[in-house]
Amino acid sequence: MMHCISRGRIVEGPFFVLLFLIVEREKHKKSFFHYLPVWGCICTGIVYAAIGIIAILSFLRIKNGGADEGSLLIFLDKFFIGKIFIVVIMSGMISYIIWRIYETVTDPYGYGNGAKGIMRRTVTALSSFADAFIAYSAMLVLLGKGNNIDEAGQPIVQREFTGNLLHQHWGAAILLSMGAITCITALIQFGYVIIKGYMERMDIDGLASGKKTLIHITAWAGHFGRGVILGIIGFSFIKAAISKNAMWVVNTDKAFDFIGDHIGHPWFILISLATICYGIFMFVFGLYYDSDKD
Repeated sequence: MMHCISRGRIVEGPFFVLLFLIVEREKHKKSFFHYLPVWGCICTGIVYAAIGIIAILSFLRIKNGGADEGSLLIFLDKFFIGKIFIVVIMSGMISYIIWRIYETVTDPYGYGNGAKGIMRRTVTALSSFADAFIAYSAMLVLLGKGNNIDEAGQPIVQREFTGNLLHQHWGAAILLSMGAITCITALIQFGYVIIKGYMERMDIDGLASGKKTLIHITAWAGHFGRGVILGIIGFSFIKAAISKNAMWVVNTDKAFDFIGDHIGHPWFILISLATICYGIFMFVFGLYYDSDKD
C-alpha cells in the first residue's frame, strides 16, 4: 500500500507521526517537582518499616526501645553509613514537603478553587507536618544538637514542649486542639483507606491482580496501624491538657508501649507488623506515584 502513495506522502507520513510523538512526549513530560513525591514516599517508607522492625526487636528484648522517628535517627548517627542514611531521609522529607507546597499551589489533581477544593488543598499542605518533624530531627542530629532526643524512645522533646506550653495562658487550649487534630488525623487514616483515596495518586492499572491485592492489603494494614498510633498520641495530648501534666504525653515508641501494657502483647505485635506494612506501602506508593490527574 505504501508503494501506491507518492514519494511526498511516503516522507510526509512518518514525519508527522514522529512530530506527533514528540509533541505528545513534551505534553506529558514531568517537571522536576513531579519527581519529588516519589523520593519522599520511598524515604518515608524506609523510616516506618524501620520503626516497625525496632518495635518488634524491642518486644523481643533485643533492643531497648527507640521505635520512633527521633530515636531511629540518633541510633543511625552512631555509624558512618548511618549518617549517610540520615542525609537520605532528610532529603526525602524535604522533597515531600516541597511537593506538598507545589501541589497546594498548582493543583495538579484539579481540586479547584471552590470551598471543597481549597479545603482539600489545605489539608494536603498540612499533612506534611510529620515530614517536617522528621526533617527537623534529622537536621538536629547531623548538626550534633540532638542531645534532647532519647535513643531509648523517651518522649523528652514532646514533654519539654508540652511543659513549656502548659505554662502559657492559652497553653492547655492549644494542647487540647493539637490532641483533637491528631485524633481527627487518625480517623482520616481510617477513612482514607476505606474509600481507597490512595488510588488517586497511584498508577497501577497495568499491574497483575495479585500485585494489586498485595498493595491494597499493605495499604489497609498500614493505615489502620498508623491510625491507632496517632489516635493514642492524640489522646495523650488531650489527657495532658486536661490534667495539666506533661508526663501524659507519649511519642510513637511509648504509644507502642501503651498497647503492650494496657491492651495486650498480641495487639503490640499486630500494630508493629502493621507499621512495617505502612512502610512497605509508602515505598510502593512512591514507586507508582502518579503526580497529576493523568
